[in-house]
Amino acid sequence: MGRLLVTTGVLSLALFIAATDQTIVATATVRISEEFNALSLAPWLVNAYLLSSAAIQPSIGKLSDIFGRTPMLLLGIGMFAIGSLVCALAKSMTMLLAGRAIAGVGSAAIIGLTLVIVSDIVPMRKRGPYMAVFSLVFSVSSVIGPLLGGVFTDHVSWRWIFWLSEPICGFVIMAVTLLLRNKLPRRATTSVWVQVCGIDWLGILLLVGGILSLLLGLTFPSMGTLWSAPKVISCLVVGIVVIEVFIIVEWRVALDPVVPLRLFRIRNVASMMAASFFMGACLFTPIYYILIYHTVVRNTSSTIAGIYMLPFVVGIMLTSILSGFLVMKLGIYRPFIWAGTALCAVGLGLLALLDQNSNMAARLCYLLIAGLGAGALIQLSLIAGQAAVEPEDMASTTSVLTFFRSIGSIFGMAIMQTIMSSTLRDRIGLLKDQHGLYADVISAALDKPSVIYSSNVPIDVRSGIVDAYMHSLHLVFLALIPFGVLMFISSIPLEHKRLARRLPPGLVAD
Repeated sequence: MGRLLVTTGVLSLALFIAATDQTIVATATVRISEEFNALSLAPWLVNAYLLSSAAIQPSIGKLSDIFGRTPMLLLGIGMFAIGSLVCALAKSMTMLLAGRAIAGVGSAAIIGLTLVIVSDIVPMRKRGPYMAVFSLVFSVSSVIGPLLGGVFTDHVSWRWIFWLSEPICGFVIMAVTLLLRNKLPRRATTSVWVQVCGIDWLGILLLVGGILSLLLGLTFPSMGTLWSAPKVISCLVVGIVVIEVFIIVEWRVALDPVVPLRLFRIRNVASMMAASFFMGACLFTPIYYILIYHTVVRNTSSTIAGIYMLPFVVGIMLTSILSGFLVMKLGIYRPFIWAGTALCAVGLGLLALLDQNSNMAARLCYLLIAGLGAGALIQLSLIAGQAAVEPEDMASTTSVLTFFRSIGSIFGMAIMQTIMSSTLRDRIGLLKDQHGLYADVISAALDKPSVIYSSNVPIDVRSGIVDAYMHSLHLVFLALIPFGVLMFISSIPLEHKRLARRLPPGLVAD
């Protein structure tokens, strides 16, 4: 028991640095984008991170089977530290995005392996409290992340967001090296080279290429390109074709597919794949756009904007912990998933009621409701999927469900940014026609919102720009509603699976 608690503590430290990085950048996004004059590229601060993370997630379980859980975890922490260093030293948006992509690879290894290791050493029925600890880490980091990001951005420099990771990564590497000993048996008996060659690299390449092509097709319109433009159509068509080829390769060619299609035939896994996809959009998109709402429309500082996000992350923390313990006590999970997804859909729907004059109670309560609903699904989606598969598919199922959540986040961000940017550009264009003398200021507001509140901007011009932002955000919040509803609908087919009280033979907690 003592070894298990130490292992959990070390894994929580590793998880903390990766989880914090997902939210700490959010409050600094507007300021970073202004420095590089690239607010339209701001979603790629999230998407570059999530895309590289999603690319490696499906193979994390297989790589850890070959090289061991601990070495792969150490490699992930090292990659995360390198990526953060590149971001801290970035001289351009391109360099910053490259650093975010490298950090995303490390994050995937950290988050994926902490979940896999716990699945290896803790019986299903007793897994709830340990998953609740990780949910608590996620929640605490979600609270601390926006606040730290806001404080650094307002009072020091946004670069300290990334410098902060370096000493923490160093400490975690030492802790993992000294304390975490993994004695889990290896399934494979063939050589390492044969096992590495057996990984579905073709499938990974096709999957990442197809997703990237689709993302570019969805992102170009947010930068002012027409939907009918050849490069937009080409990217979308190529993306769809490559994804179709990927499915064929996974079905007919790959000996050990990166996304095992047999998992789609398992009712609970397929249900949680779909729910996780929509949950990704419902988790990350509100954080990003609510912060824009507060910093641009409400003209608050990054620190205050981070404080206003607390109801959302506190709601996630409360229900994720509570649902974990209830699952352990009662051995059921479906009612909590159904109630949570329904509540989240309601909370997201309420966000569409926000405007420039919404009072504090409404702004906080809407986010709290959405957070309380989302928290129930974060860890229970993994438990529901894991309960329906054999032990040998546990790592793949965990990785695939995490992968679908990341993909949902990526496409959610891309779709919402396209909606907001295209609407905002249209509104800004009309304003320029109405206020020709201030056309330069109005145009600058697209990539540098701080100019809106400059002293030389007339009240009517300022009001018009703020209205344009609010109208665009309103459409984004409306577009979130279908994601919430589909998340709930996807969870309905779940069937109850008994949660094991003991580990399968051959797996023993250290």
